[in-house]
Amino acid sequence: MNKTFYFLCSLPRSGNTLLGSLINQDENVCVTSNSIVPDILFNLHNLKEDETFKMFPDHKSLDNIIYNVFNNYYKDWKQSYIIERGEWGLSINLNLLKSIFKNIKFIILHRPIIECLASYVRILKPLDVINYCKILMSEKSLFGRSINSINNIIKNKENFISINYNDLIQNPYNEIEKIYNFIGIPLKKLNLNNFNQFKVNDIQYNDSVFKGGKLHQIRTDKINLNNYKIEDYIPNEIIREFNKKYINL
Repeated sequence: MNKTFYFLCSLPRSGNTLLGSLINQDENVCVTSNSIVPDILFNLHNLKEDETFKMFPDHKSLDNIIYNVFNNYYKDWKQSYIIERGEWGLSINLNLLKSIFKNIKFIILHRPIIECLASYVRILKPLDVINYCKILMSEKSLFGRSINSINNIIKNKENFISINYNDLIQNPYNEIEKIYNFIGIPLKKLNLNNFNQFKVNDIQYNDSVFKGGKLHQIRTDKINLNNYKIEDYIPNEIIREFNKKYINL
């Protein structure tokens, strides 16, 4: 492959957009949006269970497509180093990755689950907060899949670095430098006071698909922590139930 790939695993509202906006200042490195590539690989792999395939099991030809998904998807991207964000730690995704790549490196962006849920609720303002949080945290939903992905990377002792959200806010240059050191490339100048909204290849998030606030809008003149009480947005029942879902990082 003519590009080098790394894999970012994280919860929604854990600093992905900020991290990507900062790193994407580098013309040779980029963080992707939440990627559809895991779904592409999963669906291609599932064709092997299809009756038509089983009648004529041409594994080599289908594997040629699977093994070249990354090359084809990122063919027109100008960056040499791509940090692919997705639920890559889920067992099926991890196994598919290992069939394509050697020496895989993961970046885990860590923020306490309750803080992520509070941030989500604060913006989208659901009417039934308790039910909404439980749906988000179910095993096959947005948060649940991300948690399982992260926990699986940790349990399997994959090669990963953990970046803490609060550390990223308080000392962004230091945390991004850790990532660059981990992936083995030098960090160039980083603008922390005047940067762009998240963008890759002139494409930005379209938050109009959500009924609610703008999930991917960040301050671009400075980096600071939004101070608010989690209890103002998340009921104690949810705090008690979901406060300890991560394996310790």
